[in-house]
Amino acid sequence: MRKTFFISTIFLILSCESKPKEIRFYPTDRAFSTETSQLIGLDTTELNFRQITNKIGTFDKDYGILVVEFDDEKIKKRIIPYVYDNGLIKSKNILRIKSDTILIDEIYPISELKPIMKRHYLNKGKVPYYPDLPRNALVEVTIDTNKTGKELKKVLTQLTRTFDEIKKETNDTIELRVFFNYLRQIPPPPPPKEESENK
Repeated sequence: MRKTFFISTIFLILSCESKPKEIRFYPTDRAFSTETSQLIGLDTTELNFRQITNKIGTFDKDYGILVVEFDDEKIKKRIIPYVYDNGLIKSKNILRIKSDTILIDEIYPISELKPIMKRHYLNKGKVPYYPDLPRNALVEVTIDTNKTGKELKKVLTQLTRTFDEIKKETNDTIELRVFFNYLRQIPPPPPPKEESENK
């Protein structure tokens, strides 16, 4: 009897472990091909945030060339990130997240992400400094340039979990489009030195 129980338990454990994880893409409306894209696992990569961002292709030429991947419990999440290139994006369409801070009409802690993100996606023209339409809504992620993939994973895990909750609660079709931007971390150059007029 004990032997049968032991074998059944081992079989149950092995069958649970062998189930493939659900793979979820952000955004879901873009094509992804493992043959043409470079997959970077955020749990294992040696690259820092600047190096990861520099590998992203421009939208008009190489969009989708880079996909960042991480495990979030039973879900494998894959994000096809964007970078700013030659397009003009209205500031009101961008929800900026800088590590553990949200930069929008004021500065908010990351714990306020859900209500702010919900307003960002579902504003529909009510508040003039938020997107007019859900399809215009974008999220910009910035962390220190030397931070690792694991640090980026923390931000993206919270972001995707919050987005998934909002998507489940609403009937609107919304997509999570994530921009990586480290330029916000770089201080502006110092002003030019004034030359003395008494030369």
